Amino acid sequence: MSIFHLPRLHFAGAAITRLPTGPRAGWLDLETNQAIDDGGVFDTDRPVQEYYDFLADSKGHNFEGNGHFWVDAKVVSTELTPGEVATEDLVVGRNLDFWGHFCDYTAGTANRSRVFDVDPASNWTTTLMVGQLALGRSGRSHDVPYLVTGDVNGMCPPRWNQFHTVLHQFAVDKVEGLHWLDGVADSPVLTRLREVVETEADGLVVQFGLTGQKHTGEGQPDIWQLRGSIGAWYRSELRSYPAGRLITPRTTRSALPNVSVHVTDEHVTANLVTTTPEVDLEVRTASGTLLATLPSTTDSRTSGVVVAARVDGATGNPAEALVITDPDGTVLSREEETVVESDEAALFLEHENTRTGEDHAVEIPVRSYLRGVPARVDRVHVRQHVNPAALPLADDRDTAQLVAFLPTGQAEYQAEQVLSTDEHGRGTITLKGVRGGATRVVLRPEGTPEPTGGTAAERYDNDDAQGYWSAVGSVAVRVLPNHWHLDDLPDEDVTFRTLYREALAYYELQYSFMRSEVLSLADEFKVEPYARLIWHVSAPEHKGKTFYMPPTRDMSAPQIRMLLRYLLADDAQRQTPPTFVPQQRKLGTITTKDQLLHALYQAAAIELATMVQYLYAAYSVPTHGAGKKLVERGEWTPEQLLTASGEGTETWSNGIRGSLMSVAREEMMHFLAINNILMAMGRPFHLPKLDFGTFNSDICVPLEFSLEALNLASVQRFVALEQPHDLIEEIEGNDSTVLRADGEPYQYGSLSELYAAIREGVQAVPGVFLVKKGRGGGAHHLFMRESVNAVHPDYQLEVDDVASAVFAIDFVTEHGEGGQIPSTLPEEESHFDTFLRISEMLIAERAKGPNDRRIPWNPAYPVMRNPTLKPGNPAMDHVTHEPARIAMKAFNRSYFMAMQLMVQHFGYSPDKSLRRSRLMNWSLDIMTGVLRPLGELIVTLPSGRPGRTAGPSFELDSTPEYISRPDIAVEWMAREFHEVADLARKCVGFGLTPTVGDLLAFIGDSLRTMDLKDL
Repeated sequence: MSIFHLPRLHFAGAAITRLPTGPRAGWLDLETNQAIDDGGVFDTDRPVQEYYDFLADSKGHNFEGNGHFWVDAKVVSTELTPGEVATEDLVVGRNLDFWGHFCDYTAGTANRSRVFDVDPASNWTTTLMVGQLALGRSGRSHDVPYLVTGDVNGMCPPRWNQFHTVLHQFAVDKVEGLHWLDGVADSPVLTRLREVVETEADGLVVQFGLTGQKHTGEGQPDIWQLRGSIGAWYRSELRSYPAGRLITPRTTRSALPNVSVHVTDEHVTANLVTTTPEVDLEVRTASGTLLATLPSTTDSRTSGVVVAARVDGATGNPAEALVITDPDGTVLSREEETVVESDEAALFLEHENTRTGEDHAVEIPVRSYLRGVPARVDRVHVRQHVNPAALPLADDRDTAQLVAFLPTGQAEYQAEQVLSTDEHGRGTITLKGVRGGATRVVLRPEGTPEPTGGTAAERYDNDDAQGYWSAVGSVAVRVLPNHWHLDDLPDEDVTFRTLYREALAYYELQYSFMRSEVLSLADEFKVEPYARLIWHVSAPEHKGKTFYMPPTRDMSAPQIRMLLRYLLADDAQRQTPPTFVPQQRKLGTITTKDQLLHALYQAAAIELATMVQYLYAAYSVPTHGAGKKLVERGEWTPEQLLTASGEGTETWSNGIRGSLMSVAREEMMHFLAINNILMAMGRPFHLPKLDFGTFNSDICVPLEFSLEALNLASVQRFVALEQPHDLIEEIEGNDSTVLRADGEPYQYGSLSELYAAIREGVQAVPGVFLVKKGRGGGAHHLFMRESVNAVHPDYQLEVDDVASAVFAIDFVTEHGEGGQIPSTLPEEESHFDTFLRISEMLIAERAKGPNDRRIPWNPAYPVMRNPTLKPGNPAMDHVTHEPARIAMKAFNRSYFMAMQLMVQHFGYSPDKSLRRSRLMNWSLDIMTGVLRPLGELIVTLPSGRPGRTAGPSFELDSTPEYISRPDIAVEWMAREFHEVADLARKCVGFGLTPTVGDLLAFIGDSLRTMDLKDL
């Protein structure tokens, strides 16, 4: 049973937590989720910094903690025979990782697990959430891969909590996603564990203890000593609470923490994961019979799972209570014979809605055990114990009742109840939230005393003066504030200021990591560009995922709905489609380093051009809000809206437009991957200057690149670009050579051939990689795909040797062609398949033409092909309409600055992770918050040419170059950003949101005030 079942794996290492400490200072009212100061509720119209100044030293050592949790652990031993620890198995020394859940929106790898307080005013409720177990890599998973991965669901509440010492546990259910990967057969212990799971058990259980918490400095994470074990899990056991007979110091008040034991005919196995006894411990029956002696000299590689020979000569599980004594016979701990617990021990409840009569009650399961075995319990007292520290503004905080219970068969809720479980030890509790705040619900078997004390604070016992709460079952409950009035707000009142005051200010004031690491929730110009992302990670269906925002999980349903209403209103006004009126026309092979570099430079240019042309095609398709207006005008059908723009920003169905945007984002990852290979070869970050008037004559493949509206022709070009080269058949007797415009032959027949040649070249040309191992740099983890995350959750584009370069090429071709990186998940749609699907959709759809004729339907605006601001090139379309020219200039200069930030990042800090770089994050801000709204505006503006709208030209007057003086670099860039901000503000009159100029000015100001060490 559980870790008491063989085989077992034991692991050890360190756990790292970044729990935010600000909310623990006591300046937070959980009844309303409002920040307070010594004058009451803090006015959210005041500057945020004023509140930070007020908190001063009370913010704690990690005020900017982002709630991330991860481990640095390795398997230290295996156990196939009771008590015989072995280290010969190949899994010993391999890494164990606890990753977070995969997020469909960001499609990232290296996802972090989470740590959060259910009740920030409590020492008892710090909870973990893990999304993915990954075991077996050595170094990077594409060097020595994982052996086992598995999906993890549910929370990991703190168990056996004695402050700075705590146990956590989770299970991987085999029906929810447990994957045995290649190489398992080479490990005897994993082979045996797999047999047990597949034939009799229900999954894996992972138990670990955290001890010795160490603060590493102001603003730095806490580091814990970690050790734990992995075994088979059975559904008769709890997912999050350790199995076995529970023995605690509740009645003795000794220093020995909780222990659980399992007794068989031959052995007594003890779970001592949170302690290392200094003396031998004796396990006895309450009447004094010695069952076994647990030696204090047990091998530390057992991670606290100690096996001792049974010496009493009896068999079976003793039917009387157990105790633990020291060698002198002093009783240190006694068994809690009846244990009642719930896996739902970290619970967030919506407040009841008294206006509508909806109680928003939840039913949670409870399990009862008698001397470690599931059993019926007839009377379990269920009672709440409020935490008065969570209600600093309430006069009645000592007597407040936050939840009500609905006993089985009863019609009325009660303040407390008595329940019973069935013969399998199963029961349920139904409860609802009646007042915001935090409380603890005790699950007290008949005969176990209540916590003592004359006040609520004494009974809650936040400092563990009684030694009571770690020995009894309980559920930490957070009742969210009564926000139902927000549902009644008229749409016109759901402004950003309202959203900030009613929902976002609490997080801005109490949890500063968003402001310091991502974006300030007080700045509309930062929130607006990421409204879609914010909605997707805050959607109610994602509350059970590690990526859910806020990570505190305490945003109420009305607040979430208000966020969606703001998002929809913002999307509806982002773009107005143009009005159409009757026209009034007026008259090889790679064998040398130089060849490899040339091919890589060609690939970088092609990837950048590919990304740009996909973005242009995406911009040419109306946004969902604009598409709805076309439906209202009768120019589109609802089905055409769904095809082109999806179901709206609140869903994951984004139509053709969303598919193009997703592919373009992945092309940016390809561009970065190619640059990582170049930089590993000693070359600087390479940013090609694109000229679509000449580009097709400069590349080494016979493909056509242009900025063109989405239509069947452009999609066919995209299909040809992404087509695997092995799908192209040769013609018998063919000896012709295709020539470029300059008379030179193309070196490769397709982009696929180019990458195949590069892949061979990086392996064939010796000594091209100069970077040291582990200093690949350019680490990035977004838009990597779930199929990659399933088997390589640690991959981040790094390149530092031949193997990682080959893997990077495979990563690029996996996106484009598919079938390059094996995964435990079904193969995802490649770019080639995406464009085939879009082509089929366009072919199938028809529009009503003249004389009721059914003609091909085109969802795009009539944008120019290869628009330009400069006259004279017959291959380019010259834009002459002045408003469009102003917007295009703002777009091109912003595009230049986004690229300049990239160049500065790689020039100044090539080893730095991209996601930790302020320069790279600002570059991404520009792409999302500046280029996208400008591009969406430009495609709706007249161009000066009959029947055509303008389009963003992505023209650079010069190539961004690295500025080696940091002080000069930031000053020059700041000046440029302010100039572009002024240019963007001129576009507000054409329909551009003012937040674009605000964002550009913000980056300029931030550059001037930033510490140059942050570059």
